[in-house]
This record gives sequence, C-alpha cells and structure tokens, in this order.
Amino acid sequence: MKLSVVGLRAFLPELPHDLARVRAALDESGLEVKSVESDGSDSYVTLEFLANRGDHRSYAGVATELAARLHLPLTLPPVERPEVGDGPIRVAVESAACLAYSLTRLTVLDPKATLRADVTARLAAEDLLTGSALVDAANAAALELGQPTHAFDADRVSGTVHIRASRSGERAHLIGEREPRSLPAGLPVVADEEKILAVAGVLGCEESRVRDGTRRVLLESAAYDPVAVRKAAAAIGVSTAASQRYERGSDPTAVLQGAGRVIRLLEEAGAAERDGPSIVPVRWTAPPPRIALDPETCSDFLGIQLGLTDMESRLGDYGFRHEGNGEFSVPGSRIWDVKEPEDLYEELARHIGFDTLPARPLPAGPGAPLTPKEELVQAIGGTLVGLGFYETFTEGFYGKETLRLLSPAESGPLARHVRILNAEDRRYSMLKNNCLAQAVAAVSANLRFKQGDVRLFEVTRVFEPDATADNGLCHEHEVIWAVALGSRASDQWSGKAGETDVFFLRGAVEEIALRCRADIAFRPIAPANPLAEVLHPHRGAEILLDGRYAGLLGEVHPDVRRRAGLGGNRPCYLELRLDAWKLRKEPARRPPFHEDPGVERMVDFVMPRPVLSQDVLAVMTAVSPSWVRSIRVGDVFVPDGAAPGERSVTYVITCNSEPVRSAGEVNAMLQSFIETVTGRFAGQGVRLR
Repeated sequence: MKLSVVGLRAFLPELPHDLARVRAALDESGLEVKSVESDGSDSYVTLEFLANRGDHRSYAGVATELAARLHLPLTLPPVERPEVGDGPIRVAVESAACLAYSLTRLTVLDPKATLRADVTARLAAEDLLTGSALVDAANAAALELGQPTHAFDADRVSGTVHIRASRSGERAHLIGEREPRSLPAGLPVVADEEKILAVAGVLGCEESRVRDGTRRVLLESAAYDPVAVRKAAAAIGVSTAASQRYERGSDPTAVLQGAGRVIRLLEEAGAAERDGPSIVPVRWTAPPPRIALDPETCSDFLGIQLGLTDMESRLGDYGFRHEGNGEFSVPGSRIWDVKEPEDLYEELARHIGFDTLPARPLPAGPGAPLTPKEELVQAIGGTLVGLGFYETFTEGFYGKETLRLLSPAESGPLARHVRILNAEDRRYSMLKNNCLAQAVAAVSANLRFKQGDVRLFEVTRVFEPDATADNGLCHEHEVIWAVALGSRASDQWSGKAGETDVFFLRGAVEEIALRCRADIAFRPIAPANPLAEVLHPHRGAEILLDGRYAGLLGEVHPDVRRRAGLGGNRPCYLELRLDAWKLRKEPARRPPFHEDPGVERMVDFVMPRPVLSQDVLAVMTAVSPSWVRSIRVGDVFVPDGAAPGERSVTYVITCNSEPVRSAGEVNAMLQSFIETVTGRFAGQGVRLR
C-alpha cells in the first residue's frame, strides 16, 4: 500500500517533517517499509502489511500506530451520522457471512463534480482515482477509514436486495470482464430479484455499476466474514482492495461510519445528497471481547515493570479500553487478531519500543541432531534456495477445479484419488496424487499479480491410491517439487538474461547431485509415468539415481498452460522422490583420473526418432575394450537427404593413449562398434552415415 506523507499529516497534524524519523517510527510499529520516494511536493511510503491486520490497510490505521508511537494527537476525518430507519428499499440478509449491513439511497446532483484535491491526491497515490465522484468517494472512505463501501445504480436494481449464497448455475458479469461467467455455488453474493449485483466483499457487477448517466444510487456499507470473502476471492480468482481489507478482518462496528464518510465527501463536493434514512437490516450486536491482564505477569513477560495505570494509558492509545479489574475490551477493528493476553503484551511492547525492552537469552539446549532425512531435505532445499528458489506451502488436498488444470485422461493414473466423502469444502475433496496442478496454479497466481519471475519449491507428500497398501488406501511418497518461470540472472558477456528452461532445472538437479555426492543419469520420460501426459512430450526427462527412478523434470504441456491461462509463459517443473535420494558421506563414483591425454575417435549413425541415442550408447559400451575410457554423444543434427524423423548422432570415443595402440587395433574397435550397432538396430533403420 502506497501512502502519501502529506495525506498522513491530515490525520497527524504534528507529524515530524523528518522523513527518516517517520520511517523509523513505522518500522518500530511493526509496519514494514518497502520503499520511500519523493516527487518534490510530497513523499510516498510503500508499506507491507501483516496478513491479520486489516486495520492497517487505511490511513487511519497507520496514523493510529504512529500517533501511539510518537505520542501525537490523532485527527480522524469528519463523517455524517446517517439517520437509520425504514424506507422504500427492501433488504433481506440470508447469509451468515454478512455480519453487518447498511444501504443508503442517494440522489446525484452533479455528475461532473469532483472531490477535494487532498482526497483525490491520496487516491491517485494508490492508483485508485477514477474521475467519478461516486466511485472515488467510496474508494476514499475505504482508503481513509478502512471500511469498504460500494455504489450501485439504483435504477438498475430490481426489487428486494438479497445478501445470500450463490446458486448452482448462476452467472455474473463482473466489473472489468468482457463476458458473464458462471459462479460456484455457495459464494456470498448481493443480488436483486433478477441478477447478481456483486460478489459480496470482492467485486461488483457491470449491470449495476454507476455510470456517467447514473441519477440515483444505493450506497452499500457492510462487514463480511473474512474467511467467506477469502474463499470467494479465491474461487473466482480475483483480488481487489476491498477483498484484501475484508480478508484481513474489517470493523463490523464501523459500517455506518463508512457510509457517513462517503456521504460527507459527496455532499461537500455537491455531487450527491441523501434521499431518506439508511436501511440497516443486520447489525453487529456481539459485545466487545475482553481480555484480563495481570500486571505482574505482563511485567515478567516483557522484562520491564508496568503498573495497571501505565498499561491502561499505553493500550488506550490503540483503542483498548480498561473496563476495570485488569480487563480490557477489544475495539471492533482488532477483534480478528487480538485473542489472548500475549496479543496485548505485543501491543505494549510496540508502544514501549521493541529495542527498548531488555534482552534476555532464552533457555535452550543443543537440541536433537538432524535425522538423515532432515539432512537430505536441508541439503536439497539449501541448493534450491541458492539458485533463487523460495519455499512455498500448499495443501495436501485439492478439488476438481485445481485438477481441471491438468484434465487427466479418465483411465489415467492422475484421475485416481483418495476422495474425502464428507469434505466441508469442495476445494479439499481429494488427497493430491500430484504436485504439478498446484505448481501451475501458483504460477498463475503470481502472473495475476504481475510477477513474471517465479521460482518456488516445496517439501510435501503425494498419495497414490492402492487398495493393497498397508493402510488399505494409498501409498504416501515424500517429494520435493520446484517450478521455475522467467529470466535467469545474466551470466553472459552480452549482459542479456536467458529464460529459465528445462536445462536450467537439469543444472539444478546436477547441483543437487553434487551436494548429495550422487551419480545421476537422465532418460526420456516413459509413457507410463503418471506425469507424462501433462508435460511437454519432447522437453523433459526422467532422473535416474544408481539406475533407479528418482524424479523427473520437464516443461509444462501447452494444453495445461492454456487451461491455466498462462499465455505464452512456459514454466518448467521438477519433482524429486525423496525415498530414492540419500545424502552420502563418501565421494560419488567418478571415472579414474588419467595423466596421459585421451585419443578421440568418432562414429556417426543415422537413426529414426523412435531409437534412443542412449540405447545405442549402451550397446557400444557393452562391447568396448578395456582401453576405451568413455563414450559420449558429441553432436546431434539432421543430415542432408535424411528421411522425415531421422537424425544423425555422433558418438565420441575416448581411448587411452598409453600404451600406444596400432591403427589396426583402433580401426578394429570402430568396426566392432559399427557391426554391433547396425546388426542390433538394423531392423529399426539405424545405419552408418
């Protein structure tokens, strides 16, 4: 979130002009400062917020933290007090996800009116300025106070307004999208008698949004359950400023305050005025939670002596009220994250200053040594981190929506799952039998947030259904998967950064093999591999460790990319089976060192695509004399006059130079290779070039 320092000063008139001091106070308040920039007339601070602090996503929330930390007076923007009563609007709240709701009728006076310059400047800093006073006022109230609101065109709303769950087969034309889309059943929605008006707490719909010609408005100000909004936003794949506030917990006691701020802004601008009372079909009536604090226990926890009066003063700066006998009531803006005494200890520590608290070493022993498996995971994970990967975490379950990205064949192994018959959430109805679907979903999510460079990995399990397994259900396999997309760090003289591809992942596997002191080899992905159908048929390989299957890597299949909406992006996937890997202490087996330089000879075979170069290599290796050091593929190309599908493979044979071999011995060796290979593969069209 990007905040204007001039905008903050409207809430904190005595805010220091020393930007370094302001930044230090933000850091000390637990608000991570990502960047600070200035344009001459104003400075802007970009903040990263905690996932459970919805109150921080507003100027008022940040100003409250600074006021407490710097001991400054706090000035909140003026709001109108909406009159509550009955009116011609009928509202029916039929969903438990709606915690509080209000709807206010407004009449548009001047469609071309604009809000005050200081308000629009704050909106512009966050890229929320639209030029429509109706929309801008709703955005401003959310930005200033943290209370989302939404304006509907009243003339496009038919009959009773319902807050309910979406029904199977219902469609909604979300704002900004070209076509209506089907909604999953069970999402909280706002609807009239004919259509859906909004996905509650997330995004409105095209049919009911305000336009230049709007003359009457229904202003919604509501509070929705954070979990319900988070699920709804995830289900439709949309994240908005409103959903981000609701997901972190909005203040259910501030619904009318938010509506009042919108009304005040519109009336000040001459843009609109109220047309009757606000309809409030449901209020938040739960008493504020109370938390009991013991000064002695708190002082021992923080390492500093605090009395009840001092605690009351410090916590009061954050809105916590002392109700007597050491009990503090929690304000509506904090009911989602403050649950126990330790949460209030954190507030006190923030007010005092974390750096001011005395440091005390925690009692700790040496701990248990790492197990061999933990050492292995640490080695592989550390290698991936060194290559720029970030560890992520996914669920052990998924649903049909996630699996639909792969669209596996009905009779294929990826279609078989251990299913949860009584799953409370359809997104967790199956134990995952692969990790690729979630990896692709993670890439898609990053691309929606304009993050094109993605490197993620996870240590997890997959569940392979098998009634003969010891548990009667499935085999569990521990795996490490990784996905990569985007540019590599530039390692070329030209300064150009290449794209991550299967060869980048192959290099990662080779780094891991070096770390584990393992001997690895690669072969084409076998058709029987469960992931063969969802990876590119010609850009992937299985990984062999001591001749055993140990994983695979490959580019995601174009059909999977299309279903995930990845466009031209081509992520690559890596999966390692942990049960096949071992962190060895002894050195990996390597070819013996020779002081004398090797003598190289080459032989070239033309072969059709079904014949694998490694199969030919294995035949040559089996008949090679002891003085042949190595045989490797040196080149692959399409020769002149080759039939469709044919290619020429050059094998480089390195021989010992001592003792010296005669030309006859060397030629006999080459002739042996030629006769053996052409004899073994003659029926498959292999010939000497």
